[in-house]
Amino acid sequence: MRLSSLLALLRPALPLILGLSLGCSLSLLRVSWIQGEGEDPCVEAVGERGGPQNPDSRARLDQSDEDFKPRIVPYYRDPNKPYKKVLRTRYIQTELGSRERLLVAVLTSRATLSTLAVAVNRTVAHHFPRLLYFTGQRGARAPAGMQVVSHGDERPAWLMSETLRHLHTHFGADYDWFFIMQDDTYVQAPRLAALAGHLSINQDLYLGRAEEFIGAGEQARYCHGGFGYLLSRSLLLRLRPHLDGCRGDILSARPDEWLGRCLIDSLGVGCVSQHQGQQYRSFELAKNRDPEKEGSSAFLSAFAVHPVSEGTLMYRLHKRFSALELERAYSEIEQLQAQIRNLTVLTPEGEAGLTGPGSL
Repeated sequence: MRLSSLLALLRPALPLILGLSLGCSLSLLRVSWIQGEGEDPCVEAVGERGGPQNPDSRARLDQSDEDFKPRIVPYYRDPNKPYKKVLRTRYIQTELGSRERLLVAVLTSRATLSTLAVAVNRTVAHHFPRLLYFTGQRGARAPAGMQVVSHGDERPAWLMSETLRHLHTHFGADYDWFFIMQDDTYVQAPRLAALAGHLSINQDLYLGRAEEFIGAGEQARYCHGGFGYLLSRSLLLRLRPHLDGCRGDILSARPDEWLGRCLIDSLGVGCVSQHQGQQYRSFELAKNRDPEKEGSSAFLSAFAVHPVSEGTLMYRLHKRFSALELERAYSEIEQLQAQIRNLTVLTPEGEAGLTGPGSL
């Protein structure tokens, strides 16, 4: 009775016990079979490759294994050969030759550095990889969180020339596009970044709000500095050798006109407002106009708004455009939800299978 009950308990484990017993038996048979063989097959293989071996070859092999010790080989450099140090970059994109998309340069002054320039920095600095401020004031004290470059000369042509020279020298190899603006300009940063992302970099492009020179032909246009303008990297590289000549030959009280004349005279490149299907849209803000009451299509789609007379107006413009971007984001979400509902008709569960926050 006890034996039958014991067998009943062990019955589920019988396949495991039989398997272990069979495995142990086969392992013992294999060990005995290997030990019963002649010489080590590895030694025989060595003998076949190296030729016939005497009977003591295996003993010598075992002795050589016992006597083996690692040996450190010191580094030696021939003093007669030139030594070239290999420098590795900090970031892999630098080693691969990749560049950032956009650098923004803001022209400011002694009177507006601590007011309008600070307002520009607080509204758009977090959208761009690099934001620099250029002033002619000597020894200008930079506000907190701002990188200010002082040229020491407030003449318009000199300020523009030195700004372009600085951009070429320090950032010409790191960025594809350079956006130059004044500190009395509000820029819709996400739209500007998207515009730069849609333009081809392998071209000489001078893009902004095109204005005609007084008494010049229709093709002679410059980009209005109050609304900002884009310069491609290739155009900046071509312009660099002509900056000194333009500064001595061209007289202008406005830096944007000076730059436009320099580009036309030296390279034959004028300002354009549209390129590759991309339109540079700007809006001129009337004096004492409330941004909350602006509802025209030109205002709602603008990349830049000018003039901005004070920092408070800059913040109000930022609030208005941020609200517009938020409304646009909610509208896109609703459209995506409607598309998902339409696609659920093709699923087996239909709209009952919708899951997620709020179930769309």
